[in-house]
Amino acid sequence: MGVIHPDITKAETLPSDYYNNQEKYLDLLEKFSSSWNFIGLESMLEQNNIMPVKIGDIPMLLTKSGTEYYCISNVCTHRGMLLCDDNKNTSSIKCPYHGRTFSLSGNIKHMPEFENVENFPSPGDDLPAAKVINWHGLLFASLSADDDFEQYIAAIDERMSFFDFSKLVRDNQLDRLHNLSANWLLYVDNYLEGFHIPYVHKALNSVIDYSKYQTELFDNSVLQIGEGQEGEVCFDIPLGHQDHGRKIAAYYWWVFPNLMLNFYPWGISINVVLPQDVDKTKVAYFGLVSDYTKVGIGAGGELDTVEHEDQWIVESCNEGMKSSLYKRGRYSPTMEKGVHHFHRLLTE
Repeated sequence: MGVIHPDITKAETLPSDYYNNQEKYLDLLEKFSSSWNFIGLESMLEQNNIMPVKIGDIPMLLTKSGTEYYCISNVCTHRGMLLCDDNKNTSSIKCPYHGRTFSLSGNIKHMPEFENVENFPSPGDDLPAAKVINWHGLLFASLSADDDFEQYIAAIDERMSFFDFSKLVRDNQLDRLHNLSANWLLYVDNYLEGFHIPYVHKALNSVIDYSKYQTELFDNSVLQIGEGQEGEVCFDIPLGHQDHGRKIAAYYWWVFPNLMLNFYPWGISINVVLPQDVDKTKVAYFGLVSDYTKVGIGAGGELDTVEHEDQWIVESCNEGMKSSLYKRGRYSPTMEKGVHHFHRLLTE
């Protein structure tokens, strides 16, 4: 039997040391390197063609050359210097330490004072690269050669087939960056259940029908569906789709390990959970709008309020996890299926 029992009615939640132990924190970050990771948006490279990103705790560079995107190591293959610490627009990447230069795809181009070095350059002098996929303007990278992106995103592709991604436009005014004094797992835990909505999110609870709140599990993702109250703005779902006839106000998708795609009638709000340390987390938010007449209303309305309410909960739980009197809890079989699924994926 693993850490988490597969039967939710018998299972206990993650032990508290998963949230406050440095060694476990670092071990879990390795999960990022064996999965696809959201690394940015096409629009982020319109003004610059180099942007530092991370896959877990691995420093990488997202680059663009012509119409091609690359995700390459941000560590020089000479002496381990970080190559870039800010967005740039340049035709090549030069190490600030000794001048080793790379192309935007990571191939070594030049190194001073290496004329007499044997077998140089070799493939090991190029920057290691991840695979990159552009999905509707969202960029994903994987360091695992076996990862199948179509399988990774299949559940969303199928369920959101009616959604017109071509109309989406990034609105920088919807961008946010929050710093939380909490372990990143707690933010994901909180996102993966609507159980707390009536207690924590009064405004959100007034526009969705909590009695119809639904959670569905997939191999590497969780879908939560919020149906709207009478008169609230909802999706116009076409005939033939499995959700036709339902008054759905929000599709809340979580994709392993740290991505949330919140589909609203106005567009998509993206949450990216970025672990910084065992008790420090950044959460980046980006807004992609397809219908400005629906922004600010319904389930996708008071997003700043909801986020601040969640932040209070998550930081309070982080303090609670430090108590010697708390070890682990139990799951609600009806409302915490998503949390149980996440914990099993983490510990398998």
